Amino acid sequence: MKGSVKFGLILLTVVLVLIALIDATSKKPIIWDRTFDAKDKNPFGAYVLRQELKHIIDQKNTTIERPLYEYLDSTKKTDANLFFYTSYFSMGEAAEDKLLDYVNRGGKAMIVAEDIDPYLLDSLGLKTDNFYGFKKGVNIKSQLRVRLMNDNNKIHYSKSDLGEVFKKLPKHATILGAITYKEFTLPNFIAVQFGKGTFYLHLTPDLFGNYYLLNSASQYAYVAKSLSYLNDKPIAWYDFKANLEQYRTPLRVLLMNDGLRQAWYVLLAGLVLLLVFRSRREQRAVAVVSPEPNLSKDFCGTIATLYYENGAPGNMVAKKIDYFLHDLRMRFHLDTLMLREEEFSEELAERAGVPLVETQSLIRLIVRMQDAKQHDVADLKLINDTIEEFKHKAKMI
Repeated sequence: MKGSVKFGLILLTVVLVLIALIDATSKKPIIWDRTFDAKDKNPFGAYVLRQELKHIIDQKNTTIERPLYEYLDSTKKTDANLFFYTSYFSMGEAAEDKLLDYVNRGGKAMIVAEDIDPYLLDSLGLKTDNFYGFKKGVNIKSQLRVRLMNDNNKIHYSKSDLGEVFKKLPKHATILGAITYKEFTLPNFIAVQFGKGTFYLHLTPDLFGNYYLLNSASQYAYVAKSLSYLNDKPIAWYDFKANLEQYRTPLRVLLMNDGLRQAWYVLLAGLVLLLVFRSRREQRAVAVVSPEPNLSKDFCGTIATLYYENGAPGNMVAKKIDYFLHDLRMRFHLDTLMLREEEFSEELAERAGVPLVETQSLIRLIVRMQDAKQHDVADLKLINDTIEEFKHKAKMI
């Protein structure tokens, strides 16, 4: 048995080692998911952009890891340029109203997203349309280019499908970049003046991903020049993934407040300590304490044996009669001094529900035993059996 267990463990270890070696040496497939997350190193993650941001914008850039509404509600000054990088930008009307107010007071916000919430677009007087609504049948990989309006360099746009481009622009909007195809120039990057501040909207987020930043110097320069509009202040990068995880937990309100968060952790620590001490207490061996034995029966047996061997039967007969007469006084309220009167037997028979003949026989036996000077064991048994029979019939026991 022990040998088979040992062989099984060795076999399991060998299999796990082989799996680990195969996994370590095999070529990992490229994940083309468009996550746009600052921690992802896949082609369309934002790891390179987040790491290079400090070189592109020489400021003390920060990351926003709490809901936008809370961040803007606690920010009175416009001392940071907001940066949003995602596939679909939608924060809810309340948060977007806060964002509009922030920019209106002189702030800047750059949104790099394939789709933008219609509420924000309507607030800025913008409309978008799908790229293929302008030109169908475009061979993306061979003929599509993107450029900035203040730069003659055109970047070959491949590895991605196009989404939206701007269709309607207000008078206070400026085209900063576009997608070009032959004679078509379709704006995908604009600046919109709003109050004292500016919105920068870019509809081609793939260009900011790891693949394009590492593909060539011209593509890196495209991103750097696009972000240069925010170089006057530190950039506050909004982390969508971190906020999404916070929104999913029902404890978000507790975790966002310092005092409540500390109280929550103290409560958890207290519960852990309670469970530890309680488990140790419940696991402690408890000695089995046997209940005290009831020795009344044995005591009675011992006394009876002593009386039987050494006692006088006459004394037992007298006590048996005295206890019986006491029961009659307590149960039927009879005057036992009238025991020898005929009316006593009749009254007892009526109250006890025992035939008169049997009652008279018992009373005569008691009187006879009281008058006798000596008794033997036979007399004791006779008086005991007669009294017990009467008690059963009278339901006294």
